[in-house]
Amino acid sequence: MSVIYLVRHGQGSFGSANYDKLSTLGCEQARLTGAHFAELGEKIDHIYSGNLERQRETAELLAEALSSDPARRPPITIDPAFAEYDGDAILKQYAGSLTAAELAHVGWPTLMTDRRKFQLFLERAARAWVDAQIEAEALLPWRGFHSRITEALAGIMQREGRGKNLIISTSGGVIGTIVAHVLGGPNQLGIELNWAIHNASITRLIYSDSKVSLSMFNALPHLERPERRELITYR
Repeated sequence: MSVIYLVRHGQGSFGSANYDKLSTLGCEQARLTGAHFAELGEKIDHIYSGNLERQRETAELLAEALSSDPARRPPITIDPAFAEYDGDAILKQYAGSLTAAELAHVGWPTLMTDRRKFQLFLERAARAWVDAQIEAEALLPWRGFHSRITEALAGIMQREGRGKNLIISTSGGVIGTIVAHVLGGPNQLGIELNWAIHNASITRLIYSDSKVSLSMFNALPHLERPERRELITYR
């Protein structure tokens, strides 16, 4: 029996020139997640990470928190298959499908600096993407996103075999997609789960051979302590 922990990256830098970089709070969330595994005495054999900056930074902070000795830290493998969907491309393509009046109603493009309005618009755009209502040559279709992730997950399970504790540092859309896939749910379930996933949360999968099961979803045991609850974020 082996375990895969899906860890969502720490908080990004929303509203800044580079959202993909962890915020100061995001760095602290990632460190505390790694420290949580260390406190449990959990031996992590390998960390996989998507290739986005916030995912890689989270993976590095997890490894550092697991051991002060670089030689004893788990290796990190970067796998682009675990990168998040291209939210900017989805937003632009969806915006392009709306009329000028519809765009004005939602407050485009000023909504990009308003967290609540941005989230609501992104949810609408993502649903349209999953349902193949918006398509573009440069935009990976939902079915391609789903296949890329599930094939990479199956590859890890096959390579690593039994008796391993693994971490995948990734994003909410990837985690939601994996969980929906494991549960055998519809496509829309994956994107809906995405909105509920906290920064630096832990989702646990247990697998044996080709069978994989969900045993924990979106948990925050390291941040739900009274003195740390202000560190809990969605974006």
